[in-house]
Amino acid sequence: MLSRAELSPESLSHVLEQSTDCVKLVDPQGNLLWMNPNGLCAMEIEDFDLLSGQEWVALWPEDARPVIRSALADASAGGVVRLEAFCPTAKGTPRWWEVSLSAVRAPDGEHAGYISISRDVSQLHADREALKILLSEMRHRLKNSFAMVCAMLRTVARGNETHTEFASDMVARISALATAQTLFDGDTDQSDLHELLSTLILPFRTAQGTRVELDCAASQEVDRREADVISLVVGELTVNSTKHGAIGHGGSIALDARTEGEGLETRHVIVWQEQSDRPVVARSRSGGQGLTLIERICAARGGTFSIEWQDSGLAAMLSLPRIA
Repeated sequence: MLSRAELSPESLSHVLEQSTDCVKLVDPQGNLLWMNPNGLCAMEIEDFDLLSGQEWVALWPEDARPVIRSALADASAGGVVRLEAFCPTAKGTPRWWEVSLSAVRAPDGEHAGYISISRDVSQLHADREALKILLSEMRHRLKNSFAMVCAMLRTVARGNETHTEFASDMVARISALATAQTLFDGDTDQSDLHELLSTLILPFRTAQGTRVELDCAASQEVDRREADVISLVVGELTVNSTKHGAIGHGGSIALDARTEGEGLETRHVIVWQEQSDRPVVARSRSGGQGLTLIERICAARGGTFSIEWQDSGLAAMLSLPRIA
């Protein structure tokens, strides 16, 4: 049984040897010194002596080597570096690894080398890729559905002037929603916040008796994960406004987007200020799922969402950490 009193350099070395992760010690020049038994097994290495003293970077595929070199440089400066990269085993089995790299200091504080802890995340990576493919397929089907609805509206309205005007308005709104789906097509991971918000509110800017204004500086980039939260929140607010507020009954909406803080404390702040021509008669309803979904996705991304009700509308604020 382990106890604090019995801890010693020898017992700690046994702990490293028994770790289920791949643990490696690398000298200050970046050459392999040691690897624990489970690491040898995970990497399918039968004889470590064949690798001992070799440059660790050289064991990675060519396209991963710049990342590993950069990680060594950052770790030598005193930081803990975490990365994910592909590297097959010694027998060629494809594997993805989540790597934590940090410097080892001698008792006098001098740089003595590195410790690398790698975990096999191949299944997790495969699951993420499968999810990305599924989401891409869902976006593709959604765009097809948008196109089909627009075609049906045009067909039904053909020959009727009143219906044609209505259909044209609805087609414009649906097309704008479809455009929002294309902002992250392909491998794009960044989008412009102003473009995203403009696209989300465009279908409602022409609503009769409603003024929708956007105040958002250009060149504010958002990550796909940030955009998902922002789109859900703004989408829910516009739907509710269409049913009960300014978009459906006339009034004004001011949407303000800004970035606050610096470095790791940077946050996106989105403020929705709505004034309806009709007084607020209900502030919530039993069984409503919109606010629940907003609260859940905000919590998952470390954000906050608040609503302040007023006699003729509401003020809602989303604060979301910016993903580095």
